[in-house]
Amino acid sequence: MHRIVITGASGFIGKKLTRLLSEKGFDIIAFSRSPEKTKRSLPYIKEAVQWNAEQNMSAECEEYINGAYAVINLAGESVAKRWSDDRKKRIMESRKNGTIGLVKAINNAVNPPEIFFSASAIGIYGSDSGTTIFDENSSFGSGFLADVCIEWEKQALLASGNTRVIIGRIGVVLDPNEGALSKMLPAFKLYLGGPIGDGNQWLSWIHPHDLIAFIIYSLENFHVHGIYNLTAPQPITMGDFSSILAQVLRRPSWLSVPDIALSILMGEGAIIATGGQNVHPLRTIQSGFVYEFKDCKEALIDLLSQ
Repeated sequence: MHRIVITGASGFIGKKLTRLLSEKGFDIIAFSRSPEKTKRSLPYIKEAVQWNAEQNMSAECEEYINGAYAVINLAGESVAKRWSDDRKKRIMESRKNGTIGLVKAINNAVNPPEIFFSASAIGIYGSDSGTTIFDENSSFGSGFLADVCIEWEKQALLASGNTRVIIGRIGVVLDPNEGALSKMLPAFKLYLGGPIGDGNQWLSWIHPHDLIAFIIYSLENFHVHGIYNLTAPQPITMGDFSSILAQVLRRPSWLSVPDIALSILMGEGAIIATGGQNVHPLRTIQSGFVYEFKDCKEALIDLLSQ
């Protein structure tokens, strides 16, 4: 039976992905800070193993990586909280050091994994509310999130030998229970919804179904390698997103959240909501991957009917 090692298995993407891979017959090994808790919450996985991204890789973890079919790296400290200096350090180090450890184990393995999928984010392009369209060939941006993603990808690309490396620059994942959408829903349901900031910032979104489907697609198709923007082909502005969400919920969209309010609540981290970038998944489309949800309204109707 093929073995797949996953970090970040208990995250909202990791949970859905591990379930689907388990149903496909893979033995899932979750590397986790809290293995007992992870095993209880994900009863369908084969094993949960103690792992700390900021510490040296244990011999047990190295053994699971040796001979694995794939390693999927989704772990990282949450960016959706106020950025203190300590949190910024954890955001960077959890991604950088965790990836360094995985890559070292992959490169030292007698039987290295066939595939290494490592997450990144579209924050690598910086924040741009103008007319610039970013594809996988675009230059890197500036700012803290861009710096984190640049370092994250740099370490992932050091995986060598016969291991096929795939980096997924993930956009804004729409989910009614997690992330940006979940935080907007309560206000809309109380007839107090509206765009974040001036509404002109770009929202390069993706339905979780398509994100997970691409990860599985990348495992199953040898020609998929390198860097991919994991966003829907039709990004929209925050203002348009708010209007569409209001239509789907049959609520008004009239009360915007000013930038200053978010800055007070989240500090520097407010850039996640007030910034944005117009991202085009050029290589993802060229790979032959077929999206199920290209239109934001169709995606929201599906997500909010579940």
